[in-house]
Amino acid sequence: MMAKQKKKKGSPSSQKLKRDLLLISVTFLVAKLALIFIIKFGGWLGSDAEGYIKGAAALLKDGFFSKQDVLSYLPAGYPILIWILSLITGTAAFITQASSLVIISIFQTLVYFVACAFFVEKIRATRLRTLALPTAVLLGINPTLSLSSLVVGYESLVASCMLLSVALVIDYQTKTKQKSLVRTLILVGLLQSLAGIMQPRILLVGIGLIILWACFQQSRKSMAVVLLVGFGMTSVLPLALVFRNYQATGSAVLSTQLGITMSAGAGDKATGGFTGSLYIHCPPKSPPVVASDSDLVKCVLDWYRQHPTQTIRLIINKTIFFWSPWSGPLANGTMGRNPWLKMSPMRVIGSTPSRHGYIYGGLGLVISWIWLLAGLVLLFLGFGWLWKLGGLERQISLLMAVPIVLATLTSVGTIGDHRYRVPTMGLSLFLQVAGFFALKGRFPMVPTAPALEPKGRAR
Repeated sequence: MMAKQKKKKGSPSSQKLKRDLLLISVTFLVAKLALIFIIKFGGWLGSDAEGYIKGAAALLKDGFFSKQDVLSYLPAGYPILIWILSLITGTAAFITQASSLVIISIFQTLVYFVACAFFVEKIRATRLRTLALPTAVLLGINPTLSLSSLVVGYESLVASCMLLSVALVIDYQTKTKQKSLVRTLILVGLLQSLAGIMQPRILLVGIGLIILWACFQQSRKSMAVVLLVGFGMTSVLPLALVFRNYQATGSAVLSTQLGITMSAGAGDKATGGFTGSLYIHCPPKSPPVVASDSDLVKCVLDWYRQHPTQTIRLIINKTIFFWSPWSGPLANGTMGRNPWLKMSPMRVIGSTPSRHGYIYGGLGLVISWIWLLAGLVLLFLGFGWLWKLGGLERQISLLMAVPIVLATLTSVGTIGDHRYRVPTMGLSLFLQVAGFFALKGRFPMVPTAPALEPKGRAR
């Protein structure tokens, strides 16, 4: 029971759980490394993978300030990472060939292993240790999140950065010494900075995480340190990428994709996703020049302001699409290359003409809605249970929920795509595990023993 007196940190049961958690993470690591050398090419191409590889090849040929268009359109962070990785491993000459996929898969799998092992270990060190084991299993066995480390795409690395960042904050909040604040801030800031150059939308999540952490502090001085150092470190790599793009193209931007993505999710006939009539008409300020990215953003925002009813409809649709299943009639997004779809029962059954109607008809729609709503119910139950526990557990509930909410809002502001939830999927899985236990009633909603008081404000 959560209410029972906390066992000593060095107790046999605690040490056994620590070994079990590490064993689970290592088992999944070995299995995935073996899979890399079994599957063709050692990995799979994800959404925009061709663009990332093309960008990395251009960097190899022309250097850091390559003028290749794809490096300014797509966020250049991930192609730069592929480029650096290929130089370090000596596979630069094979950057467009299968050998580079093996290197990318191994690197991403190792990073995901470290992130999962560190995350569950920090959960084990709290009163929520009972959640650590099922979370470790779920992070390893979840086909979409776990197998994404074998896919050429930013999702797995950003998800790992998010798990590591939240775990570092939890680790600091459970310590009694203040000396580690700046060191932890630097690590969290750099992780969010790395995530931001791979996908600029994640910068909003990183900023939200830093602000939330600042709110946990007791003194204004500590709050100022968290905000200044956190924002400073988070901006390091994005500013470097802006400088690269300015030198290469003359435009001081992270990428030129935002305006196009926003315009794809707006309009009278738009659904908010990748179906329907896409792209509202945004004429350039000086024809025949094509409208700039900033012009597109302003145009879309003006359209939302002038069409409040349509805006509400699109907000609802985009939220549904963000949380939609990976397959079935409700699915909407760019996860067509999701490795899980190669074995998904719904996808396999639906591929049979005689059974296609069952999956994509009324029955399939009901199943899809049950899947979507059940996941959200568990998530809200988990958050509510942790919030009511108070103390450190309340802080953990916020550390999990705020990035998820901000990721949802970025999808609402651009286009509804279930791929956008993968970066925060590890956090949502943890809350769903907590929700499952709360639903079972295994633990009381309010503890009968005093909650652990974390560093900083607990309530």
